[in-house]
Amino acid sequence: MLSLTRTFLRVLPLLFFVTGLFAQKVSTVPDYGLSFASHEVIKDQRTSLNLTPEDPFAFDNGFELTFQLSFHRLTNAYGYVVRIIANDSVNIDLLSSPEHSEFHDMGIIVNNKQTDIQYEFLDVKLQPGTWTPVRIAFSPQTNQITVTWNGVKKTQSFPVAQLKTFRFFFGANDFGRFNTADVPPMSIKDVVLRDSDKVAAQWELKRHAVNEVYDSQKERVALVKNPTWLIDRHIKWVHRKNFVIGKYPGVAFNGKEGILYAADVNGVYTWNLQHGEIQFEKNTVGNVVHTDANQLLYVEQNHTLINYDVFTNTLARYNPERHTWTNRDTAYHEPSYWHNNKFYNAANGMLYSFGGYGFFSYKNVFWQYDTVAGKWINLKTNGTIPPRYLGASGVTAKGDKVLLFGGYGSQSGKQELSPQSFYDLYTFDMNDHRVKKLWEFPEGHSAEDLVFSNSLVINEADSCFYVLSFPKNKYESHIKLRRYALRAPETEVLADSIPFRFHDEHSFCDLFLSRATNELVAVTAHKEKGQYKVDVYTINYPPLRTQDVLQQPATASAAGYYVVLVFGIGAVVLFVLLRKKSKTPAVQANVHTHDAGHDIDFLKNLHEEKPVATINLFGGFQVFDKTGHDITGKFTMTLKELFALILLHSVKNEKGISTTELQEYLWPDKDEVSARNNRNVNIKKLRTLLEEIGNITIENNNSYLRLDIGLEVFCDYQAVFKILNADSSAVPENQKIELLLKYVKRGSLLPNLQTGWLDNFKSDISNKVIDALLAYSAKLDSYKDDKLLLDIADAIFNYDTINQEALVIKCSVLNKKGKYSLARTWYDHFVKEYKNLYAENYPKTFDDVIS
Repeated sequence: MLSLTRTFLRVLPLLFFVTGLFAQKVSTVPDYGLSFASHEVIKDQRTSLNLTPEDPFAFDNGFELTFQLSFHRLTNAYGYVVRIIANDSVNIDLLSSPEHSEFHDMGIIVNNKQTDIQYEFLDVKLQPGTWTPVRIAFSPQTNQITVTWNGVKKTQSFPVAQLKTFRFFFGANDFGRFNTADVPPMSIKDVVLRDSDKVAAQWELKRHAVNEVYDSQKERVALVKNPTWLIDRHIKWVHRKNFVIGKYPGVAFNGKEGILYAADVNGVYTWNLQHGEIQFEKNTVGNVVHTDANQLLYVEQNHTLINYDVFTNTLARYNPERHTWTNRDTAYHEPSYWHNNKFYNAANGMLYSFGGYGFFSYKNVFWQYDTVAGKWINLKTNGTIPPRYLGASGVTAKGDKVLLFGGYGSQSGKQELSPQSFYDLYTFDMNDHRVKKLWEFPEGHSAEDLVFSNSLVINEADSCFYVLSFPKNKYESHIKLRRYALRAPETEVLADSIPFRFHDEHSFCDLFLSRATNELVAVTAHKEKGQYKVDVYTINYPPLRTQDVLQQPATASAAGYYVVLVFGIGAVVLFVLLRKKSKTPAVQANVHTHDAGHDIDFLKNLHEEKPVATINLFGGFQVFDKTGHDITGKFTMTLKELFALILLHSVKNEKGISTTELQEYLWPDKDEVSARNNRNVNIKKLRTLLEEIGNITIENNNSYLRLDIGLEVFCDYQAVFKILNADSSAVPENQKIELLLKYVKRGSLLPNLQTGWLDNFKSDISNKVIDALLAYSAKLDSYKDDKLLLDIADAIFNYDTINQEALVIKCSVLNKKGKYSLARTWYDHFVKEYKNLYAENYPKTFDDVIS
């Protein structure tokens, strides 16, 4: 018997659309900008943006600097918003000093002297978290500096005509005697430099590289230290809360106010996303339905929670003021409608339910709760949907139609007869009860059975919807956020993934939109020792793909330089090959060791000069073609996995991967002929994409497929593999670790690709990276090499969040640097993660760790 899922988290998938989602506007424009770490962190971790890392700007006729500025807070906000260094000798500073009695809240300082350009925050009506425009103009014609902040203009006379070159630093900087670590708690965006009314350079601070960002023409690079990119909040889930609840749990969401409700046998928990507070109110009278498949939803019109179960013909209402439920029945009932979908009709006040699973059968009945008769009735519909559960539903903006997507079931409804995953989209009209099929993915769309969150979020402005997906037949898995088109079977994976333990009777996930905070909210839960652990994650709305925010330079001059670089490297390689030919076989073995050193030098040069054609696997899959354009979006999920399969096997094994093994991984459910056809079609598509990358080809040798990566193409996995396996006598260890950190600090190997064959590669590379870093850390001095040790610890945490050796390194170094409280914060965070993972207390005390 297939024991099927406990639907203990229940949500309101659509009511917030019906009752004002679009009336209370939800922004579909991503936040962007650079957020600066300020006094809340140690000086080494504060943020800097250097617009002139190489040559300064030269302006003969003056210039204008404009940008958008936002303060995170108005207290403890001392620091340099921007420091302009003229002629490499004169500093002109826009300085924030709100709590210094001898200074104004913000003002211009020239050569360490106050000017007449001074502001109080009240002058510009400054509020925390609000963007305000800033304009700084230097005029040699009038010998004046002019600042306009949020419409308030002020001027200072100064011999501007004597100033010819200018450097620009936001936040911290390390430029000679002008270096500073005083950074206000701020964010900036839309930085523009104008020369005689012409744009000289423009940085939106939206798309970005890791520690650098290019202007709109991709000609001027700005360097960033310790960045927090606001747009990254649209590609990364943040774990916001976890708590434990008891039996018969359910979850609902108030999108208007950003409040999550969780009910169990004892009472109701309330968690506010904006305030971060969680409260518990014990039931005074009544209780939720005593079944594992009860549902919970929030009705916005009357601020009411509703709990129901179709099988027991029950619907209970909760009074939040009296903490009472209208249900009094405490008898336990075996579930019959696991994971049914629900939707509320605001026009007539009716509640509907569809689908579910119970007693070896999948359901496709539409139920409607008749408030007059006080019971659930079987609704007659015009059209049907194949029986299923574990699908998603959501209501359109007008509130008259419901989208029903995907799920797991069978055409007959019988569990024994060919159950399958569905990837189809239907509408249900709540007025005439008509069911209409919109589209369906072709057979073989997914290599594994995917199922979905109980709710989906509709974005009608962009003709799409969002839903959480996860493999049905894996326990240790990951949830992925997917975007589907409304009008056609098209999909793509967004953001990073969420860890998820799925067991049919013990786990559940769902998705909401918080209009109050403009975030998507993912809720997961699983059973632990008779209770249920609930985890809440958020991501800024709208969510994006990783490739939507990463930036790559693409200038003709850079491309020409790369050609020269590659030509030079090619000459070196040719020289090495000629030497190898002149050797005897016995000597060639020694030459191979020598080549390892050349490989590392080659990889170092190639990485530092940023070759245009790039394949990144660490931190996420990303591909740039030979002209520097991001073509990641051209890779479908199948092509990504096919490419990764061949690439990883080719780097690790000279023969590559056999076609038989390839088919078993990607098309295990196909017969030999069908699998071969699928393989050939996708290999052809992949070859076409590889031509765009450049000198990289697929070789077919005796039924083995191997990827040949040319010198003009950089692959970070190949680089890390060579570094880790390089002969220690050929490569200095410090150089090896320095190179290794450059690549592995981006993140783990293919974090968004979760498939069984990849686990060994991830485990192998993670173990080797951790072992190499820990072995080298043991040779370092905690005082002299403190920064490197901290970098090593942070890199290890990318691969093992509860690595005890990394904890000791991190806390010990911070403690010896006098950062006791920060070390303690890291320790407390580690202990919490350890407890969450192992369900037991970490055995070492803080004193044990730092001793």
